[in-house]
Amino acid sequence: MVEYYDITDLGTLPGGTSSTAGNINDTGQIVGYSQVGGGNDHAFLWTPNTPLQDLGTLPGGSNSGAFGISVCGLIAGHSTFAGGGTNTHAFLWSSAGGMQDLGTLAGDDGSAAGAINACGQVVGNSSRSAGGNLHAFIWRKTAGMVGLGVLPGFTDSGTHDINNLGQVVGYCASAGAPNRGFVWTRAAGIQPVGTLPGGLGSDAVGINDLGEIVGNSDSGDVNTPHAVLWNRAGVAQDLGVLAGGTWSGAFAINVFGTVVGNANYAGAGSHAFVWSARSGMRDLNSLIPANSGWQLQGAVAINVAGQIVGIGTRNGQQDAFRLTPRCICGNAA
Repeated sequence: MVEYYDITDLGTLPGGTSSTAGNINDTGQIVGYSQVGGGNDHAFLWTPNTPLQDLGTLPGGSNSGAFGISVCGLIAGHSTFAGGGTNTHAFLWSSAGGMQDLGTLAGDDGSAAGAINACGQVVGNSSRSAGGNLHAFIWRKTAGMVGLGVLPGFTDSGTHDINNLGQVVGYCASAGAPNRGFVWTRAAGIQPVGTLPGGLGSDAVGINDLGEIVGNSDSGDVNTPHAVLWNRAGVAQDLGVLAGGTWSGAFAINVFGTVVGNANYAGAGSHAFVWSARSGMRDLNSLIPANSGWQLQGAVAINVAGQIVGIGTRNGQQDAFRLTPRCICGNAA
């Protein structure tokens, strides 16, 4: 059982005052975005042996962010571009080729990518800025960008994550109705995930290579969602809340079933949490050195080694962090 985490401040790009972590792969490489001065953000790559690397933007762009990284170092995200104004296009970055514009679905003029798997498959959202709907997509090198469709009764869809088997999770939305989480496969297409008892809405945010899904669901009160783990049979488990809190949401799960996310704490602001079947939900702020100056607000990703990345403040400054477990007995946190 993890008893303690060492914390690493990922810092900022030169001239920046803040950074945000987007994801971590199983080799410990981390992506996100950081201020670069002038109010702009640039996507970054962090490795254990090098400082933040500025990934730049698409040609003519001023802002970018990275949100997915494969085990071989391919990075997915989105960036503004020449003539796009505040519009963004999804990108795929590699050390050999730099930043590649992935374009949009037909009829759209904007896109954003949020995840990539070991096969180089990218998922994200495509839309039209002038009042169009949001369309979930998968991008493959051989087929380009393909829409994933929408659940019956909904008008919009968006993705959050893809595993190495090509299973995609996300949500569908429609004006005036609660969102509904989905899982997509090439064989079955887009399928809904359930809710907690009495719930109307859900969101599927993370999926591991065992097909276990995490996210959130309401249970009759849409203002107080709870973090949820859906097992491979689709059964929803309520992961609860932190002591004194009312809501929680899960963002990621590794192959050992350890879940990370954020939750409110005794009516206060957001705290990062880690959950396991053995230990339940624990506030990550209680598992780092006392008087560190950190307030961990949210955990967004976890890798096979149990390393966690997220966002917090250190002595009042917003920075991305990495947590590394120091004491482990078994694989679960």
